[in-house]
Amino acid sequence: LARQLPTTPSESPRERTATDGRAPDTAKQALEGRAKLRLALINRLHRGLTEVTTKLANFLANPGRQGVVTLPVVLSESSVAHEWWKSASAVPDDRQYLATSLGEPPSVDDASLLRALRAEVHAAFAEFQRTPPGVEARKGYDEVLQKYEAARIQPVISGHDAGPLVQECARLGLPCEREFTRSLLVSPWMLAISQSPDEGSAKEVMVAGLSLAQLGALVGHLRRLNPLLTNAQLRTLLLNASTDLKQALRKAMGQQEVERVQELARQLLRLRAMEHLVV
Repeated sequence: LARQLPTTPSESPRERTATDGRAPDTAKQALEGRAKLRLALINRLHRGLTEVTTKLANFLANPGRQGVVTLPVVLSESSVAHEWWKSASAVPDDRQYLATSLGEPPSVDDASLLRALRAEVHAAFAEFQRTPPGVEARKGYDEVLQKYEAARIQPVISGHDAGPLVQECARLGLPCEREFTRSLLVSPWMLAISQSPDEGSAKEVMVAGLSLAQLGALVGHLRRLNPLLTNAQLRTLLLNASTDLKQALRKAMGQQEVERVQELARQLLRLRAMEHLVV
């Protein structure tokens, strides 16, 4: 993989600033450290996406009868950044190495160091999705999800990371935008938990108000109420139940919305039965 991925990222204004006024050897070490960090991040993303794809493919070989699988994995900028931040926070040598790799002085404060790490992780995510291995990994992931679609098994995931780095950013006064915590695993074939009701679309259905376990259980129950539901129909039912059609606004899934989507599933089954009777 390392031979296929770029080993030296293009020079950025930040890289030039980080090496200004330094001795040649120090400047060279900083650039080399940053290139190694970028490559390590890209390799981490490739490994994460391929591991999820493999797990999904293995489960599909023996899926059971529930017609739903919950995937408690988030692959976001925040979750990946936390892996490096956790080490840097615990080991002084790791912190110094991270600071040097990011072009920061050893005395850099926590907020500035984490801000620099976040910027590098963001760039790595963007680059990964453009590299041939990244494109190929995403293709393999989508192909497995399309097999789930054909098998009428709905994968359910958390659309965002709510892990330790979110709290750390709050402590340091750094914002946590949706893009920063949004999982790379969100796709048109997934059903995801959103941060807020207005997130998601008809193409990528996300719902708010339920935990991952609750949404997975609801999907399994809908399958029992109406075994004829396709994955696309199931996602559409949940989208409709979490939308105020009169005001064209999304809303969180509460008890009323849960009851409504169950009734919609029953109605759809009755309509199918009527069609068969007419025929």
